[in-house]
Amino acid sequence: MDKTFWALCALCALSLATITITSVSGQTQLADEATLETATSTATTTIPRLPLAIHYEALCPDSMYFIRRRLYDALLDNDWWSRTELKLYPFGKAAFYNNTEIGELQVFCQHGDDECELNALHVCVLEHLELRQAFDLIYCMLRTYGNSIDGCATHLRLNVTAAKECKHTRKTPDILLPYGKETLALELSFVPSIVIDNHFAAYEQSSIRYNFEAHFCRQYESKFQIKLPSCG
Repeated sequence: MDKTFWALCALCALSLATITITSVSGQTQLADEATLETATSTATTTIPRLPLAIHYEALCPDSMYFIRRRLYDALLDNDWWSRTELKLYPFGKAAFYNNTEIGELQVFCQHGDDECELNALHVCVLEHLELRQAFDLIYCMLRTYGNSIDGCATHLRLNVTAAKECKHTRKTPDILLPYGKETLALELSFVPSIVIDNHFAAYEQSSIRYNFEAHFCRQYESKFQIKLPSCG
């Protein structure tokens, strides 16, 4: 009797040791696998990210050049995406005004009404896609002044229905308002303007634009005491 009892206890203990855990995503994992994933996830989230804000315009040649030839290449070629807390502000040197004739807030942009509409479309993209997807899409759209969202979405296999619905159902000034408020507070004199680690160095903008990687390396090392492998 005693031998049978202890044999059953051992079997129960073995069953408990191999009990499975169901993750939030619905996938079933062994307990030790879940523990390993949690540890890996924790390690991933500890990678320090440098805050980086880009204030740009959809039809600005300098903005298009910086995002496509400086920013995109730097983040991907150097594997800095996971080390960057990126924010994009498609507003630039636009401004708001109250149209007393119709009693509405309106916006005008440096490169005309088309730019206002495209800036608003970029905002909708940023609000309705995951950031990396939005960044890839905006990079593609900035290839030409047409900013073709449909062609780029097809190329990248992205669903942009929600982004287009956002643009079609909301007024452009309302879409741009929160982005404009943050941009106007900087009193920009040139677009694009780059804010690194929440510090806007107005008199260093030209150097940052043309030597972006060097500035990123220096700020990252200064903030986190880590010299990135690609920083030389």
